[in-house]
Order: sequence, then C-alpha cells, then structure tokens
Amino acid sequence: METLNTGDILFSAFSIFGLLFSVVPVIFFLWFAIITTKQLKKQSMLLEEINEKLNR
Repeated sequence: METLNTGDILFSAFSIFGLLFSVVPVIFFLWFAIITTKQLKKQSMLLEEINEKLNR
C-alpha cells in the first residue's frame, strides 16, 4: 500500500478548491439572475395594475 505524501495531499486540496472557485460563482450568478428576474416580473405586473387603475 502506497502512502500519500504532502505534495499529493496539497495537489488534491488545491484541485478541489479550484473547482469550488470556478463553480460557486456560476451558481451564485444563476441564483442572482433568477431572483432578479422574478422580482422584475412582480414589479412590472404591479406597475401594469396601477397603470390600469389610473387610466380608468
């Protein structure tokens, strides 16, 4: 059975951190885009309702 030396452990740790730093921003951006889109849709629906009531 081979033993892992410090270099192997550090390399695997940095690989995992690299993956996290590349995936986490993408997930955050998608979450932010979805939340912003939902809020804008709610806001535009509310403004349309207000506009209809003012035009009567």
